[in-house]
Amino acid sequence: MAIHEVTAEDVFQRCVRCGTGNRLSLDALEVGIARRENVDDGLVELPACPSCRSTEFLIRAAEGEPAHPAPGSFGHLHGLLVDHIHAELVQRGRLHTALKPKGEITRQVVVRPLTQEARERWFPQGLIIEMPPGESHRGSDVSS
Repeated sequence: MAIHEVTAEDVFQRCVRCGTGNRLSLDALEVGIARRENVDDGLVELPACPSCRSTEFLIRAAEGEPAHPAPGSFGHLHGLLVDHIHAELVQRGRLHTALKPKGEITRQVVVRPLTQEARERWFPQGLIIEMPPGESHRGSDVSS
C-alpha cells in the first residue's frame, strides 16, 4: 500500500496487490483495530480494494521510533503521511468505539502530527508523494 496524496477530505492510495488507485474518504476511516479485548490504536484499516478485495493497514510510527535513515526518500515521506492521517483521524474523533471516552478517564491515543516545519520542508507542493522512479502503475485509477 502506498499513500500518494492526502487532502482535507480524502487519501489517494495505490493497492500493493493489484496497483489500483483508490481515493478513500477520511470519514470512512477510523483509528484502532480490535483483537479480542485489546484495541491497537496505532493501526488504521483501509477499506478492501474494489478491484482485488485486498485489505491493507496503515501503521503509525511507534513512540520513540528513531528518525528515518533516508530522509526525503519515498519511505520517509510515506511514513510522515501515515502519521499525519492517523493524527487527523484522532483529531476528528474517528476512533474505534473501544477508544472513545465513556465518561471515565481513558488512555490517550498517541499521535505524531505533521509539523509546519516538516510540511514546508518535505511537502512544499501539498501532501503529495510522486511515484518512485521505476515503479509502474499496475492498475488503473479508481475513485471510491
